[in-house]
Amino acid sequence: MKTILVPTDLSPLANNALHVAVDIARDYDAKILLVNYLPFSIATGSTAEGSLQIASYLNEQEEIATENLQKIAKHPDYQGVSITPIVSRDSAGLYETMTNRQTDQAGAPDRAQPDLIVLGTHGTSGWDELIFGSNAEHIVRAAHCPVLIIKEAIAHFAPKNAVAAIEVDDALKENWPAYPFNAGGHDLKQFVYVSTPSDNIASEGVHTWMHELAQEKSIGNYELHIQYARNVENGILNYAHERQADLIVLYTHGHTGLRHMLQGSVAEDVLNHAPLPVLVLRINDGNGQPSVNS
Repeated sequence: MKTILVPTDLSPLANNALHVAVDIARDYDAKILLVNYLPFSIATGSTAEGSLQIASYLNEQEEIATENLQKIAKHPDYQGVSITPIVSRDSAGLYETMTNRQTDQAGAPDRAQPDLIVLGTHGTSGWDELIFGSNAEHIVRAAHCPVLIIKEAIAHFAPKNAVAAIEVDDALKENWPAYPFNAGGHDLKQFVYVSTPSDNIASEGVHTWMHELAQEKSIGNYELHIQYARNVENGILNYAHERQADLIVLYTHGHTGLRHMLQGSVAEDVLNHAPLPVLVLRINDGNGQPSVNS
């Protein structure tokens, strides 16, 4: 892990995410890109005068945001960690900026991808969740790297009791994403499969699938629990609570468009409602692209 991207709107919630990113950066000797997106960057004026007014406004906002980001980056708590402030006016929009932005060696923006995105969010629920979703959901769908969602302040992020939720999915087995937080030998050892009333996969089949995965990926001394629940989201959250987990790990194909509307995403449901950090790992094919088997 070399580069961690932290989106920020300069709120306390975003600062919680930055604190976690700093902990991770120290453990893995990584640098941090602290990105603030100007919300009116895609605006255009209908007249030449209007365009000039918009440009002037954005320039002023960029100067203010840059000054604020620089103050944050120089905070004494972050000493020894490389934090690069970036104010984005990318016309591609917020989510494209958050999921594909990095800097080159000279510090100039380019289109390379970060190794991890750390995002602070309250999640969402009710009609907002159904109709609009959260920023975290959109970023998880668009990102091609792991996304860590932080809900509240954490004194020191160093997960030692992570729980990974699996499904019997050959694409997951074939393109098993690497777990990024194995410093100190704390690798993934706890796995949970949620069996719902509509599930037609026998527990023996789940254990066989997991055994094959463990052999192929050299996962030793693992524990697999079959959790029975009325839906997958509740099963994952209840099991994580029972085990006093400090991190939930989820795998996603990143469905978008009509397919996402019809099928939804367990990962997004869990990240919206989980009280603890959630790490979402994207299932990619061998070329680093989203799997087409989902």
